Amino acid sequence: MGHKSLRAEPIILLLIGVWLRFHALVQDARFHPDEALFATFARNAAVQGDWLLHGSLDKTPLTIYADALAMTAFGVTTLPDGVLTLDIHRGEFAARVPGVFASILWMAVTCALAKSVYRRKPTVPLVALLLMAISPFALAFSATVFTDGLMILCVTLALWMGSRRRWFWAGLWLAAGLWCKQQALFYIPLVLVVGWIWRPTDGLRARVSIQDLFRLCAPLVIGITLLAVWDGARGQSTSLWALAVANNEPGRLELAQDFMGRLGAWLAYAQYMFGESWLTWGLLMLAVMILVVRIKRERWATNTQIDVIWLVYVFVYSLLHVSAFNLYDRYWLLILLPLLLLVAGGIDYAVQRAAKIRPTILIFVTCALGILMFPAAVMAVERQLPIGGDNGKYDGIDALGAYLNSKPLGTIIYDHWLGWELGYYIGTWSDKRRVYYPTPDALTADALLQPDPAPRYMVIPIWVQDAEIWITPLLEAGFEVITDHTFPNYVVVKLIPPDEAA
Repeated sequence: MGHKSLRAEPIILLLIGVWLRFHALVQDARFHPDEALFATFARNAAVQGDWLLHGSLDKTPLTIYADALAMTAFGVTTLPDGVLTLDIHRGEFAARVPGVFASILWMAVTCALAKSVYRRKPTVPLVALLLMAISPFALAFSATVFTDGLMILCVTLALWMGSRRRWFWAGLWLAAGLWCKQQALFYIPLVLVVGWIWRPTDGLRARVSIQDLFRLCAPLVIGITLLAVWDGARGQSTSLWALAVANNEPGRLELAQDFMGRLGAWLAYAQYMFGESWLTWGLLMLAVMILVVRIKRERWATNTQIDVIWLVYVFVYSLLHVSAFNLYDRYWLLILLPLLLLVAGGIDYAVQRAAKIRPTILIFVTCALGILMFPAAVMAVERQLPIGGDNGKYDGIDALGAYLNSKPLGTIIYDHWLGWELGYYIGTWSDKRRVYYPTPDALTADALLQPDPAPRYMVIPIWVQDAEIWITPLLEAGFEVITDHTFPNYVVVKLIPPDEAA
């Protein structure tokens, strides 16, 4: 790190970050709906051999493959008849393992990127590592099954390679990120600009040649082509690209009509970047003010240009999402890294001006930051922040799934609200029939036509506000509706058809 007395600090910070991420991994937490979606596809691959991931999938497959391999290694068991199966809780743990290790590697790569970009700035990599190790936002998404974790690791590797003008490797890691999630494409301009600004040791800027662009684009084009071939081999009626556009259409500029409301929702997620909201916004404001001072004093030095790039990228990315995209907390992960490096650069400048980089001052600053951030970091790994997962909303769904599995063969379960979550927790091999209807009238009409005498149940989450509009048409049609079982977050009602009720 440039000072012998500081050489142990990166190792200590890495160990703290590893401990926090493993602590997140062993939490007893149910899946978020989107986690259940990806985990179900991974389970189908690991248990049923469906490695082409048939079904309504709108994400690229690499993260799901990693989850499936983890399930095979840590969760899949064999029944007495030789059939593979996966316990739901072992599946939860296994599916989260790749995200945890991706988050651990992300810490190390962030430190390497900071060393590459901020030369002769020994404070920046250390502070960047500290911020990444105990960022509540990074920790909240570490032990999850979202496809963002592996994607953000890959694009950070691409950015690191771009900062060193290793264009082929930058393109290769961008392609890998794209195979994890389509949003990796957002990092292409960032990789190009950072690579263009990079200066060799002689201080002269090296221009980006046609050969450099070819080295960057070749693996990316090959990766996209192979992805298209894979998608075609699945033989689905709708491609994953079409589903992705349908689910998150970037052309919906009418969303900008509620710009201020959406901006408020977007910024609400950011408050957990570096701990308490006052600390997050204080660090960001301090970094921006220091950047303004640096521009006046240093003009356009390379490090100053890099920090301006981070700020511009965050602004453009946020503007696009507030104007035209769905707003999810995990979308902030792609700009956590630029914001983190911007803050680290600002702290470096302040420390140098305050004490001319005396190691004791640096240790004091890092310890103070760590102490201030640590309580929120612990809250993040223990699922006490409103980001990252289901935040307890689906607690008890595992018991609900076990209860429904205890019902007779062929039991009909009307499920309007729980979808992929209930599908995962009912288990790998279910002999129940789970049916979805978009409207109460459609459910009632079809239920009257159902000749099967099998028992029928409807699952109603307690947070549903319109349960009565689903029950009333059934009662009017002659069904008897009886509360069968109550869970902390769910109610199971039994539906007795008119001919049986009579």
